[in-house]
Amino acid sequence: MIKVKKALLLAVIAVSLAGCSFLSGIVNMTKCEYSYQSISNVKVGGIDFSNISAMSLVQNMSTITKLLQGDFKDLPLEMTVNLNVKNPNESKAAIGGMIYTMNIDGLAVAEGNLQKSFSVEGGKTATLPLVVRTNLGNILDKQNRETVVGIVKNFTGISGNKSKIQMKLSPTITGRNNEQRKLMTVPVSFEYGGKKK
Repeated sequence: MIKVKKALLLAVIAVSLAGCSFLSGIVNMTKCEYSYQSISNVKVGGIDFSNISAMSLVQNMSTITKLLQGDFKDLPLEMTVNLNVKNPNESKAAIGGMIYTMNIDGLAVAEGNLQKSFSVEGGKTATLPLVVRTNLGNILDKQNRETVVGIVKNFTGISGNKSKIQMKLSPTITGRNNEQRKLMTVPVSFEYGGKKK
């Protein structure tokens, strides 16, 4: 009987410590610093512009011409936004997921929900990759056609200009009924695009 009581006591202590560690990880995540690192795997209209060759450009010229003229109803845009998450705390920071929005050149183009846990050890910086998928065709209208075509030119490297990107990141924890609850909202701004050197 004494052994059973000791085992139960040890189990209660272990659960309590795990709970403290979990809460500490969440609190630490609210103190982390978020910054832009890079964008990779850029696909516009299904064409991978992150590793495009001259031959690919020739093969996809009709599609590219339509993109540049704004002659499309459906234009998928996909990319991976890699963010640096710096943990200034001594212990680990952890979250259950991330809700985000993306605004490019003044247009709200994407929102998403990363339902995957992420952690950063104390005093370290880790990369958080966010896969962003949207359809520029859904936001295209007569008023913003020039802006959308400009985004396409910038992201494909056809233009020498860069697009201004603003993201709002909301680290989350999973609450009751598996709902994601925002801990805070962090703005991250950067530029992307222009001719590849």
